[in-house]
Amino acid sequence: MTMETPSFNLLDEPWIRVTRLNGTPDEVSLLTVFREAADIAGIHGEIASQDVAILRLLLAVCHRVMDGPEDLETWEEYWDAPGTLGRVAVAYLEDYRDRFDLRHPEHPFFQVAGIHAASGKTSSLESLIADVPNGDPFFTTRIAQGLESVSWSEAARWLVHVHAFDPSGIRTGAAGDPKVKGGKGYPIGPGWTGQIGVVSVTGQDLERTLLLNTVVCEVADGLDVDPATDLPPWECEPDTPAGSLTLEPTGPVSCYTWQTRRVLLHGDTRVTSLFLGNGDKATPQNRYLVEPMTAWRYSEPQTKKLKATVYMPRKLPTDRAFWRGLSTLVAQLSPRVTVKGAGEVPRYRSPGVISFYQELMLQGIVPLSGLIPVHAVGMEYGAQEAVVSELVDDALSLPAGLLDPSSTRLVGVVHDAMEETERAASALRNLAANLDRACGGSPDTATAARGRAGAAFYQVIDERFPTWLASLDEADPAEARDEWRALLRSEAWRQQKALTSAVPDTAFAGRGEGKGRMDVGRALTYFRIALKKAIPPAKSQDAPVEDGERTSA
Repeated sequence: MTMETPSFNLLDEPWIRVTRLNGTPDEVSLLTVFREAADIAGIHGEIASQDVAILRLLLAVCHRVMDGPEDLETWEEYWDAPGTLGRVAVAYLEDYRDRFDLRHPEHPFFQVAGIHAASGKTSSLESLIADVPNGDPFFTTRIAQGLESVSWSEAARWLVHVHAFDPSGIRTGAAGDPKVKGGKGYPIGPGWTGQIGVVSVTGQDLERTLLLNTVVCEVADGLDVDPATDLPPWECEPDTPAGSLTLEPTGPVSCYTWQTRRVLLHGDTRVTSLFLGNGDKATPQNRYLVEPMTAWRYSEPQTKKLKATVYMPRKLPTDRAFWRGLSTLVAQLSPRVTVKGAGEVPRYRSPGVISFYQELMLQGIVPLSGLIPVHAVGMEYGAQEAVVSELVDDALSLPAGLLDPSSTRLVGVVHDAMEETERAASALRNLAANLDRACGGSPDTATAARGRAGAAFYQVIDERFPTWLASLDEADPAEARDEWRALLRSEAWRQQKALTSAVPDTAFAGRGEGKGRMDVGRALTYFRIALKKAIPPAKSQDAPVEDGERTSA
């Protein structure tokens, strides 16, 4: 009697956590997620970074299913015939069935068969599961038993995630890898997806989401991809224990499935440990040519270093809401910089998925009006990028008109609103610093006061701006501009009252002599002048005076 070889094929086994359109949670296989994509709202696993890592895996399949797609006409055939993507994807995946077996003895999915450390040592599941802080078991939501083993389905989700987002740091050295020294693999950086701020467009269901993010590279600004050379791991020879420091991604497919690590899961009925070593290093310079799901920023230091214009991925800041990065999404909002030898270039390059949506609008495939739901996910790493410090997960409803090159008026309103908001915040920060001086504070306490004032202001604005932005889809731009300015004034004066009411009576007498003197009255005068410069007055002659402007001296 022969023992059956253990198998866990991702085509058949439920492992992708989703939410159905009716709100019901479910767990589905790779074949089911494509067959039933029109009935699925989205991917919702343990954490947002896991969801986007799996989305990018599905998009890699879409690109291969559609042979690029080579042109917009090919893409449109799938868009115009719902269900086609699922049928063709299932047939494509069946052609590579063996390569999606998580436990295949020769080519396990996203792993290297037989890879091991010379010492035979394996890693615990803490190195696989991102929501377990390494070395901080007191802060985990998992009970101890949850760290000893996980199901193969959960392990599959984290396996996709570890290639995408694994932090940098020393990893176990694989036997047979010539770069290993003393049994250790030295840092090559985080997973590729962890080096960018992922931006995606959300459709009315998962099928639409997949299609909207399957970019036709020839029509998306900046992308330069040959679909014939842009292959996923399951269409290539299985990896060896030795990772590569020189391999480069060739397009969206290789970016979405980049093998940053060399992995092998261990277990029987459940996964209990793994080998986790270094794989293929990913460098970020000018990858806008092949990576469509992030915005890009001009880098002066890298440009000087490489003596060519260089753009780096724009990671998502953890200290500010997604809307404050609008100039990185909308090309018309991007400022320009002068580069020696290259003239004026945009400071930011918008994500390929956004420029692709713009092309769909201009071709009349999607409406020129309405709201575009945009989702942003990113990972912030701590010291030497070796630990995860924060996860960024934000969304924004972008008025489609902002992507219309003829909508200069609308773009101007949004540009002014962002500039005026920051100037109002600056006026409040300076007020807080001046009040601190009036209290006898130091430069350090003034800096802290500025930070608190700015944070308090943006805590309110971060809730209001996205709603106002979404209203631009139907509102008159001039009226919307006045509405936003009124809100800014009102909130600035409200926060001014809170700041001044918190100072002690001694601040009214103030500190210092001559021009260096500061007291509450002088601080308020400076604030009033700055706010009037920051926010132009309403055009209406009988515009009401703000309460704070009447009562504050």
